[in-house]
Amino acid sequence: MEQPQGFKVPGNEHKVLRLKKAIYGLKQAACAWWHELDQSLKALGFSHLYADAGIFVAKHADGTMVIILAYVDDIILTGPNTTLVASKKKLFMDKWECCDLGECREFLHMRIEY
Repeated sequence: MEQPQGFKVPGNEHKVLRLKKAIYGLKQAACAWWHELDQSLKALGFSHLYADAGIFVAKHADGTMVIILAYVDDIILTGPNTTLVASKKKLFMDKWECCDLGECREFLHMRIEY
């Protein structure tokens, strides 16, 4: 690794910087993103399933639950209580920069019918 052209410090050309965050495109970026997603969903009251780490569930006292399905950077929030799902979706969207595409009609090339 070497300093980029135009940013070389005279007398310290042999020194480089250590990254404190993963940069998109590096091989460890996906692992860092997944860890951050897991931590932020835990803060929102979700826990991932041991059978499938891409499925997160938040159970509430009244027995209802909100389910999040995450695959790479595609995410679906669902559950029987639409008000609860909408509130969790708002909290999620406050944390993450993302778009609400409305009711899900297709996910991973599978058509969804209600």
